[in-house]
Amino acid sequence: MYRRTLLSGATTGGVALFTGCLDETENPHTDPNSTSDTVNNEWRQFQADGAHTGATAMAGPDGGGRIRWWSNTWGLSTAPVIEDGTVYAGTGLQNQLVVALDETTGDTQWEAPIGDDIARALAVNDGTVYAAASGVYALNAETGEQKWMDHLDTSWGLAFADDTVFTAAGGGGPLVALDVATGDRRWHREIHTITTPTVADGRVFAVGNADLLALDAETGETEWKKEIDRAGGPPTVANGTVFVGTRGDLIAHDAATGDRDWTLPGSFRNTDIAAIDDTLYFPGRQREDDEWIGRAFAVDTATGEVEWTYGDDHLGAGSAVGTEKTVYVTTRTRIYAFDRKTGDLEWWLRFQWPVSPPAIADETLYVSVGGRVMAIESGDGHAGVWPSDAEPIPDRGAAPAEPTYAETDFSFGMGGFDVRSESDVTVDEDAPVAVSFAIDGDGVDEDDTVSISLAIENQSDEVLSFNTGAPEPFGIFSLHDDAQNLVAWTPAYEETTHVHTSPHLGITGVNSIGLSTAIQPGDTVRETYSISDETHGIQPGTYEFSIEQTLFPADRENDHDGWQLSVTGTVELVDRGTDDGAIVHELVVADEVELPEEFMGRFTVDVLAPVTDTHPGLIEVTLENVTDERSLITSMRRWPFASSVGLGPAARRLVLLPATGYAPGFVDRTDSGWWEPAFLPHESIVRGRSTTAYDPGERSTMRFIVTTHPETADPQDGDGYAFEQGFGDEAVDVPWGFALSTLAPDE
Repeated sequence: MYRRTLLSGATTGGVALFTGCLDETENPHTDPNSTSDTVNNEWRQFQADGAHTGATAMAGPDGGGRIRWWSNTWGLSTAPVIEDGTVYAGTGLQNQLVVALDETTGDTQWEAPIGDDIARALAVNDGTVYAAASGVYALNAETGEQKWMDHLDTSWGLAFADDTVFTAAGGGGPLVALDVATGDRRWHREIHTITTPTVADGRVFAVGNADLLALDAETGETEWKKEIDRAGGPPTVANGTVFVGTRGDLIAHDAATGDRDWTLPGSFRNTDIAAIDDTLYFPGRQREDDEWIGRAFAVDTATGEVEWTYGDDHLGAGSAVGTEKTVYVTTRTRIYAFDRKTGDLEWWLRFQWPVSPPAIADETLYVSVGGRVMAIESGDGHAGVWPSDAEPIPDRGAAPAEPTYAETDFSFGMGGFDVRSESDVTVDEDAPVAVSFAIDGDGVDEDDTVSISLAIENQSDEVLSFNTGAPEPFGIFSLHDDAQNLVAWTPAYEETTHVHTSPHLGITGVNSIGLSTAIQPGDTVRETYSISDETHGIQPGTYEFSIEQTLFPADRENDHDGWQLSVTGTVELVDRGTDDGAIVHELVVADEVELPEEFMGRFTVDVLAPVTDTHPGLIEVTLENVTDERSLITSMRRWPFASSVGLGPAARRLVLLPATGYAPGFVDRTDSGWWEPAFLPHESIVRGRSTTAYDPGERSTMRFIVTTHPETADPQDGDGYAFEQGFGDEAVDVPWGFALSTLAPDE
């Protein structure tokens, strides 16, 4: 056997925290000492109130959830807040702002520019909107004009109670109390915090890297401090108890003393909790038979006993809010509606952009989806795909031109690939190891795969070791040509906490960590990788690979230089080809949004291939910097245009799959001849923005496979599908998009 040793390293990558701001009034679903301002069709803070209970006496939407309106904004997603018939939210890409929207129509009332990286938590109270970015801003709720501003960097957001705003800065602190009328600092504590503060029962509750604190709300003095595991969401206070989700469990502490009441095992680090009557509602994960299971939970506040659960792979990190009848849970790209008493799933919606924590007012659920605020009312649309009364910017009804197709060398690979391979193993002469390497298989299609095996046997009488990245023992096996990077698959990716994977797409992230593999005398370490028709980005070409390692005696007291070994070679994939097939639908760009002159770039869309009975459609999106200066441009997720869902008539949808990640096994043919994806790629992508620099005249292109949505009807002749995305440069944030028409083949 061989042992595994952790050498060093730190996890990289950002974690999106749902944080917010809350307010102090009576909550009809919790104890009288709790706080809420949601009785008169208002939702003034994140999770409804300063205690973060997420509870309201108002009703939310029933049925399948229909989009009544959406805002013409993109970017960061903050939890909406509501007062006096107006919805307020923070949004923006490079030019971030607070926007005020009419609650009934969604019409923009005003926009107020704000500092960089607006926090995900807003608040509104008595005619003033409070927002946090590179400072704390107090804005006139009717006009957006600034009343006061404090230059505190408040990346964790804010909460308020009575006449005080409490805000927590990122990094090492501080935690500050500000007068709501003047912005004057009432007290200031140098306390390291990592979530929005919570206010209830005359106390401010704050979470640090490994502790939970209770401070006197009037003075800021510490009342108690308890060690906890690392948290990510703000505390919730109800029935005299403070609840916090951590990466190891969900914990309940007495709010007055800090004594631990109970613990629920699981991963709840990025969870926002709703507390209604005597029950908590929240999403999270629990380990079962060495596997993490996503669930929605209902848990007794007094005992921690689980009342019901609902299992779903897409439940994990997220936010819960609730009414008398329904609990709503938002996760990365989904909204769920559960019966509060039974846990039965009433309906759910799936989106293509990050979904914010929700707000409820007047039988409507308000969320920000990729920075676009949406009003979701009762409707009868089918679960998973949201119906809409709102119209996207591109004109779906525009008259399409005659179909024209540009030549392309793109391979759909439907006939499979012939495979030829060569390899060479080089090992130092005196190395006390036997190295074997083999590539087996001469074809890749729906039935055939290529396996790549590497093994090292320790033939010495001492322990040998070598360094590698995750996963052990040999790390990630990649093959490269001039344009593509193929990552060969191994089940070891799923068995390590350092490599993040998703179905079909393979590796989506690797933690920055150094590992060491030790081989005992006489033992062998081995791994087998595979290339299949589901391999990410598989295209014809000659791919090179190289593995280099230095093996050392585990006891390095003799300062041994080590033994070198290398494995190099090539794998050639030759497309077997398919005939052109019969055209199922012609594809035509019917409309493109014209961008303002001050925007740095111009987009064009070309159709490369129609949809046939032997392959999906193919389009190409091009961006060019048309200015005379080097420019930065920011977009949502992938660049220049993300995997996207096109909105068509009668809730029909088209899906664009990035061709750089395409594989023949990604799509299945439907009875009508259309193709549908085996998965939706945007559900596997981490939330966030992407910023790229472009020199004058610089161009970039991205190709997309055109498929139909797996949960809607196939497109019909004459349908128009609107695709949109937000972009921002130094001057302006803009939505850009195009309409794609599906036409009957020309007989």
